[in-house]
Amino acid sequence: MPSSSKATTKISGWTDRAWPVAASVLLLAVVVVCARPPAAAEPTVEPDQVAAFMRAKLGHAQNVLEGLAVEDFDLIERGAQDLALASQASSWQVLQTADYARHSDEFRRSSNALRAAAKARNLDGAALAWMEVTMKSSQGHKSGRDTERGR
Repeated sequence: MPSSSKATTKISGWTDRAWPVAASVLLLAVVVVCARPPAAAEPTVEPDQVAAFMRAKLGHAQNVLEGLAVEDFDLIERGAQDLALASQASSWQVLQTADYARHSDEFRRSSNALRAAAKARNLDGAALAWMEVTMKSSQGHKSGRDTERGR
């Protein structure tokens, strides 16, 4: 009976000793690729366009805040709708990352919840939804800065 240490089995041209080596090399390659820090995403919009767009976004936010202060539900609703629409504009898509897209979706959902509260003439609900919109905006900006810094 031959010794098992010298026996080799051919499977599709590979010996049973070659499989562990090939699997180790493949695993090492996957680890090296996954361990690399992601490259910083390149902005897709010119800085001047971003500044103008952010200024417009600020105007929509001011409308919401004014509407909350004076209980003008139409102004709140219009500002919330403008914010939600702005989040779908190409100027909004400064970074092309999954994290940025997730933050944008969350911001849009919060803006739509604000609009719904205003439409229902629910001042407390609108104020709470506004806090959520501002939190989502802040989180999105922080995430964008972190991405640009390569974190």
